[in-house]
Amino acid sequence: MSDTTTESHIRQRLGIPPEARQVLVFAESSHWDPNWLYTSTGYFERYVRGNLDMALEQLERQPRRVYSIECMFFLRMYWEACPENQERIRRLVNQGQLRLTSSGVTTADTLLPHTEAILRDFLLGQEWLRANGLAQEPRLAYFPDSFGCSPHLPSLLNAAGFDRTAFTRVDGMFFMGCDYDLPSRFQWPGSTAALLMKQKKTLDFYWRDNQGGQLLCHWNAYAYGQGDMLAYSGFARVYLVPYYRADPSEKRVASRIREYVKQLAPYSRTPYLFCPIGYDFNAPIPDLVELLERYNQHQYPQTGVWAVNAGLDDYLALVECQREKLPVLEFDPNPYWTGFYSARPSLKRLSHKLTDTLLLAECLALQPENSTLIAGPAPAGQDPLGLDEAWWSAAVANHHDFITGTGSDEVVEGEQVPMLQKALEQAQAAIAHLQANLPPPAEVRSAPLPEWQQGQGRLVVRTPFYTLELSEESGGCITRAWLPENQALLLEGPSNDLVSYRDGGGLWRMGHEFPGGTWRELGRASQKPARLEVSAGEDGLLVSCTVELDGMPLTRRLWLRADSPVLRGQVEGQALDGRTVTVRFATEIETQSLVMDQPGGVLRRPIEKKYRPTFWPLHSFFFVQAAAEGRGVAFLRGIPGAAAYRPGGAVELVAQRNANQEKAFGRVTFLGMPVNGHERRSSVIDYALLFTPSGDWLANRLAGASAALNVAYPERARFEVWAGRLVEIDPPAAQLLAIKPASRGEGWILRLWAPGQAGQRVRLRLRQGEVKKTCLCDARERDLRPLPVREGWVELELPGSLATVRLI
Repeated sequence: MSDTTTESHIRQRLGIPPEARQVLVFAESSHWDPNWLYTSTGYFERYVRGNLDMALEQLERQPRRVYSIECMFFLRMYWEACPENQERIRRLVNQGQLRLTSSGVTTADTLLPHTEAILRDFLLGQEWLRANGLAQEPRLAYFPDSFGCSPHLPSLLNAAGFDRTAFTRVDGMFFMGCDYDLPSRFQWPGSTAALLMKQKKTLDFYWRDNQGGQLLCHWNAYAYGQGDMLAYSGFARVYLVPYYRADPSEKRVASRIREYVKQLAPYSRTPYLFCPIGYDFNAPIPDLVELLERYNQHQYPQTGVWAVNAGLDDYLALVECQREKLPVLEFDPNPYWTGFYSARPSLKRLSHKLTDTLLLAECLALQPENSTLIAGPAPAGQDPLGLDEAWWSAAVANHHDFITGTGSDEVVEGEQVPMLQKALEQAQAAIAHLQANLPPPAEVRSAPLPEWQQGQGRLVVRTPFYTLELSEESGGCITRAWLPENQALLLEGPSNDLVSYRDGGGLWRMGHEFPGGTWRELGRASQKPARLEVSAGEDGLLVSCTVELDGMPLTRRLWLRADSPVLRGQVEGQALDGRTVTVRFATEIETQSLVMDQPGGVLRRPIEKKYRPTFWPLHSFFFVQAAAEGRGVAFLRGIPGAAAYRPGGAVELVAQRNANQEKAFGRVTFLGMPVNGHERRSSVIDYALLFTPSGDWLANRLAGASAALNVAYPERARFEVWAGRLVEIDPPAAQLLAIKPASRGEGWILRLWAPGQAGQRVRLRLRQGEVKKTCLCDARERDLRPLPVREGWVELELPGSLATVRLI
């Protein structure tokens, strides 16, 4: 079927006249945060139940109407709370009136969660749909309110079987309620908003990332509730600031449509304009189809603009028919905000620990000694390991107001932390059961100790890879690090220094991101003497130092080994309210760009983008390198956080953050940021340094280097051991993210992660047993094509940075 025929078919299905020269598509949904200002039960009873009751009634009364649901969390809650409506939902979903704009449990943040947790999110939601006879398998994954997206979202979504997306929040855009600056001050040079609106003048485009992933995209430049006031007068219907009056008159509707067309038409390369209806917890617009039909009957002959209610997927299908008009772009929609990268560090650590523990449990279930537990493919909806609910909680934690730490104190303490702790207990109980049949772990040998000398307030540590000097006079900081063979400097002091900032930002933004904000250095550990304590242990030589900043104790630890080039560190403590504490290193490396990974791939970023300093989301590594692939330093993290490079070579990692609420000029809050949050727990951040004499990130295998921190994350260390007992991968640069019983179909599912290696050949085989059949599939476990098996080895050409393989 040709594109013209397809386009004609879609227009005919939607009732769009062939001669209509412009079509305004209204896609209606409601953005439902699982737990942000209220708990999930509070949101459900206050808003969601009534929203869905009304949506079902409106859909049944208007057969041409489409209403969309962004994710499965509240749909499942409604399904269980209202069993009398299950058949209605099934019918409306299967006939396409109740439309799904993703298969995810949540609308996730894609910068901070574990990559496997993001992919599993889409699988869990799809399997819940399948188990309940809801037949949609969306090609679209919608992110209406996430605070930026991974620059490798195309690769992430392609890996899960999606080829279309839409999103709202990108760097450089104005968003009402979140900024008091003038809208004219936005779309600043170098931003994604400027690229799309000023340079390319389009809201529709193909997004291609540097790992080979590609998506058809739409950007909501006027936010995800642009059309909410179609039949209303007033300010807004959103529940935070409801100020409106119903006005479905022909004059009002026609006036609103003129406004939307005026906004959107300059940025449309096709006849199609997209106007989303869907701010947070808004009820459906009564009689939407009739209002649009009245407009078309009376206004269309004069305006030439046809208005229709349809799905976002319908809109993208129409746009795709004119794909030759769309640009193909590579861009990084970050940083939108940077404070949430490190807000509530203890919550982020708990979320990642849950995912690590679940991955270990699945791996243990496949060990030969536990083979009777997995007798064959599980029927849809069955849970042979008893981990589905724990995984569901892990997926909920991906949400852009959960792992980001932007929920209220009441929600974090009353629902989010207990949810994660309960799921963690379930996963740990499964592990205790599964390991009963397994041989005891191999004895761990103690790390060889480096040479060290301490005296007169000075400590010198020598390894074959570096020599360090630490000084008590300089607050226990590293004063110098150099190469043993030629005395070349690696760090110049003070390094591993703790720096306290007065941060007038909050959970979303740091204090230097908005006019009237505060970001001011208050003090450094290196300004006061501090005692160094040295001891030998299984993990190597441990150097500890406790200091006070702002009256709060903070403990730094360094572990040094004679057999490893990695210098492992840790900061434990809690920042005072309104403070951010960083750990600073003087690398003396001058550079104009930084290399780092994000879920889905690895990219190069400028040292600054809008903000000074620019704190980038640090996922597992942050690489600073001198020109022409000279010497470099890789900063490794066990869980995501934030890092900045300052001209001159200083690198800062956020160690602790307890910034409470964004306030301009110390007192003016923002309507869209009403949460005043607090970090109530002491928390630990683990990090490491790896000095590289030459070579890029790929040559130094930095995508897997954070495994050096696995000693601080025992579940990850155990996963590596037990997964290696099951599967051999050649070359080992392709890492195993997950190995699990299939949720859909037969056999085992393996997830491989190999950034920068698309098109490379990888082989894998079972350590015990024989592969009878194998295929490449997507993360929703839908088979794509068979893979060859030769002499017991499965042969795979990597389709991108991520690959999912089924073994039977």
